[in-house]
Amino acid sequence: MRYLTQVAVLIAGLSAAPAFCSEGSTAAFELYRAGNYEAAIAAGEAANDAEALAVAARAAFAEANLGEKPCLACLQRVEGLARRSLTLDTMHPEGFVYLAAALGYEARIVGNIRAQLARYPDIAKDALDKALSVAPDDAWSLASTGAWHIEVVRGGGSFLARSLYGARIETGEDYFRRAFAADPANPVIRFQYALTVSGYDFSAYRDRAKAQLAAAAMLEPRTAYERAIQKRALRLLDLINANKRAEYLALVDNYQGYP
Repeated sequence: MRYLTQVAVLIAGLSAAPAFCSEGSTAAFELYRAGNYEAAIAAGEAANDAEALAVAARAAFAEANLGEKPCLACLQRVEGLARRSLTLDTMHPEGFVYLAAALGYEARIVGNIRAQLARYPDIAKDALDKALSVAPDDAWSLASTGAWHIEVVRGGGSFLARSLYGARIETGEDYFRRAFAADPANPVIRFQYALTVSGYDFSAYRDRAKAQLAAAAMLEPRTAYERAIQKRALRLLDLINANKRAEYLALVDNYQGYP
């Protein structure tokens, strides 16, 4: 089922700076904030602590997600950095979030069969559960879990998704609402919600997707990544306002990392 390639429809991480404890992670984040992703990755790897490596994973994911085409090697780099971070410390959510994100996007490239054999969906969902266990109010952990619920229903249908996995559209929307409340100024989460519900049922969610895209475009960007996502939101808004459904949905798939 298609949901197996979509369990982690995530984007490049917490937009505002977390309360870092190490100098290395703070330095890496400032490079990330400015959009110097390769420099942020290098700084995170040089510091070699859990927080700095999580920032490196974030920067690597931003770079991969903003690329012109899906890049499996780029996503595997994200996965490796996230795993290195978690090897050093499992008591912060970012490593788990980026591990799930990398696996979700990798699965879209390699396809359902390879993803199932490698247990990408199971590993990604376990990572999201652990992220919420260590940070129940973390905006990205909440949004990622919300997306997981909606995508499982999208791929398997409501009955199968509920019976086998406990996934429900209503639960997914509730997680997204909690994510909005946890970080109201985050345009990326609002953009991701629009992508997720548009892919699930564009006709039913058109107005809600449009509203969140508009909200995302109006917020003050805090990072270079947020500015890039706002440009994408505006591009989608132009298409939805022009009633160009086919072009809009094709771009949604493109932004979700499908080859």
